[in-house]
Amino acid sequence: MRLRHLRYFVTVAEELNLSRASERLRIQPSPLSRAIRDLEYDVGVNLLHRTKGNIRLTWAGELFRQDARRLLSLYDEAKNYARKTEAGNHHRIRIGIADSLAQPRLISLLTMCREEEPLTTIGLTEMTAGELLAGLNRDLIDVGITVDSEEIDGIVREAVWSERPVVALPRHHPLLSFDRIPFREVLRYPLILCHPELCAGGYKLFRQWLKASGYPPYEIAEYIPGHERMMMLVSAGYGVGFGLETQAAYYRHPDIVLRPVTDELTSASTYIVTSDLPNPPELERFIERARRIGGKVDLEGDGAASADRKP
Repeated sequence: MRLRHLRYFVTVAEELNLSRASERLRIQPSPLSRAIRDLEYDVGVNLLHRTKGNIRLTWAGELFRQDARRLLSLYDEAKNYARKTEAGNHHRIRIGIADSLAQPRLISLLTMCREEEPLTTIGLTEMTAGELLAGLNRDLIDVGITVDSEEIDGIVREAVWSERPVVALPRHHPLLSFDRIPFREVLRYPLILCHPELCAGGYKLFRQWLKASGYPPYEIAEYIPGHERMMMLVSAGYGVGFGLETQAAYYRHPDIVLRPVTDELTSASTYIVTSDLPNPPELERFIERARRIGGKVDLEGDGAASADRKP
């Protein structure tokens, strides 16, 4: 398997159109198609459904795309770190981001790292909550960021900020009659929820809220790997989405309205996760910056990260 084959596949998976993918990659459609078929032969499964010019991912292809992106990210990170080490940068922090998090607070944290410690290389890898834990145990990452609150032996978990759940609704939806939507009203409609494996932290959050409320079963319209896909399906009318405030706002769509839920649901914390081994100084400074970002949120009255924080 060649790295360029992985890049080809990821591009085709993003475009779901061979012509557009070939334009991005600057190669002809025919050799691109052959490369994808060679990759499928090497993996041993069909990664794409091809029907009359239309392309969509198989379930195996969806999972393989996630892994391929991580492999390419790890390779690019290793390459960049080698170059920066030669240029005088001797520290790096490898960050695993689970649950498709792309919050403004996370962006603020990374900006603060670049401003205050520019010689420390930051590497980002998207992964599931399970892969994040495995990455810490295998020394593939130094720190994880997730909304998964499950306690695991050998893992240190600290809540650094929190936020409220929201409902994503298509315009003219009946639930827009509520200024703050009761949870029981949300459950009356088909739901678009985080995938139990690909976005385990978000799925566990919803199950915790459901268990605490004691409400009856609900209808699932679709499981999604992240908020971006949720917005697409909500705008198309497949159901109502359930997510986190800043995350949903980051992927805001013009045909979608976000509504907060009532206070019967608790806020959701975002956690910094490390192994229980001593942290190097640059990682300690990274964690302290995360605390500062959370502290700023508290002082502004947005969330309750300090109350949720674990020692």
